[in-house]
Amino acid sequence: NCVQLAHLLLLKNSTMEPPLKVVVLDLWDILLSQPVPVSTTISRHVLKDIFTTDIWHSYECGQLSDDDICKEIAVRYSLDVADVVGILEQTQKITTQNESLIQSLQALKGKDENGVILCAMLNISTAGYAAIRHRIAEWAIFDRVFTSSQTGMRKPDLGFYQHVLSETRQSPGEVIFVESNPEHVLPARSVGSHVILHTDESSLFQSLHNLLGNPVERGNEFLRVNAKQLDSVTNTGVTIRDNFTQLLILEATNNRELIYLEEHSRTWNYFIGKSLLTSTTYPDDFDTTCTALTVLEPDIKIVSSVMDELVGYVSNDGIVLTYFDRSRPRVDPVVCVNVMRLFYKHGRGHELQKTLHWVRDVLKSRAYIEGTRYYPTPEAFLYFLSRLLENANDIYIHGELFHILRERVKERVGLPGDALCLAMRILTCQYVGVPDEADLAKLRSMQHADGGWEPGWVYRYGKTDVRIGNRGLATALAVNALSQAEVYKTSQDARPAQEGVFSTSIPTGFKTFYWTVVNWIYSYPQSVKTSSYK
Repeated sequence: NCVQLAHLLLLKNSTMEPPLKVVVLDLWDILLSQPVPVSTTISRHVLKDIFTTDIWHSYECGQLSDDDICKEIAVRYSLDVADVVGILEQTQKITTQNESLIQSLQALKGKDENGVILCAMLNISTAGYAAIRHRIAEWAIFDRVFTSSQTGMRKPDLGFYQHVLSETRQSPGEVIFVESNPEHVLPARSVGSHVILHTDESSLFQSLHNLLGNPVERGNEFLRVNAKQLDSVTNTGVTIRDNFTQLLILEATNNRELIYLEEHSRTWNYFIGKSLLTSTTYPDDFDTTCTALTVLEPDIKIVSSVMDELVGYVSNDGIVLTYFDRSRPRVDPVVCVNVMRLFYKHGRGHELQKTLHWVRDVLKSRAYIEGTRYYPTPEAFLYFLSRLLENANDIYIHGELFHILRERVKERVGLPGDALCLAMRILTCQYVGVPDEADLAKLRSMQHADGGWEPGWVYRYGKTDVRIGNRGLATALAVNALSQAEVYKTSQDARPAQEGVFSTSIPTGFKTFYWTVVNWIYSYPQSVKTSSYK
């Protein structure tokens, strides 16, 4: 019930996973580099072997002095000690690289209000560390430095990572290891910590921000900072100002301060101002009009008059069209869904029965799988269909569509997609009660350092396939998907595991259970169906 749900929400802070507190950065090949030793008397093959032997490992663990390692290597490989000394001296000529990364780490450490602990780690001998210790101290960014020579263990031994966890007094889930060697990723991850494989500075900081920050708070901050500037953009680089995407952002955020609109008294046009990349005279369209009337909720007399007009714009098959222009007889199932949403919201869905039946057939047959005329992804059809069902308090349309929608979106889980595609998929899954942890993790990883997500293609021109995306819309839907997932997880964590207790979140779980029962009642026996649905 509502009291239980409120209690679960109040418990949110106490049931969340512990925040990440420690970042441990491998310095080799990130901030420090060693020259590749060369020798006129020792072959490359032998040189490579030397640095992977147990002797060298013991040296890095502080168990051998410089003199000892030179002697042992000389004996094992039948080399002159002087030649080995020359090789050892080369390895200790350590240089600093990537000064900009040092500055970025300083900024990261200074910016974090929760006091993230920044540590360094590296496999290095006692003499080698003595040569660079002052340099690391001058950077003034590391709270601790863990070296193999000090700990007596080296990476990728599990003992090294466990030692770091013990010394920092953090649980594995609160620590991020940043590794430069791919071979070290699996062992570090196996102790239960997060691991980032360093490839470049930009990717590193995107990953750090995504792990250290709250994705919902960062996404909302991106929207706030870019308010009134959330323009759409095409895949050809053209900026577009349009009403349709702004209305979708408004619906997702319920914040009028974020968007701009070109107000219309009755029917609406997709474009704000002059149309771009299409005909000079662009008619008002059903998609934008119905979305505006659904989201803005103007006077019911206006809504009713527009619906009265809309029912007259149908194809030869009786399916609702796309434009207030009979010379453009276009049909798109997503447009149909958005028109139906307005009609069902106002109790007039029965006026679009042929359109409903076609939408049902598109869903059943997976005809949407390669997108539609105006929407490039399957997820757009499924997402807007879920929005239709959420607005329709009609037992029969739920009986027609809910169960099939659940099966169809379940088929999409884990498939590739851009940020908007994943957000739409996750939101649809949440509506019908399908778990989708894989896509949630992928969506979190796609958040940019500025808190927003990539545009994602929501719309396309029917004739040219030029695609239109919007970072504001992708971010707004991603924020909704992640915040709803957190509420669901909180409710799961807070609820005691008792046999017989319904195990899904109250809002989503009840909705799924209810409409599944409705679908069963509606579909069996067939004889009880309303004649208009036969």
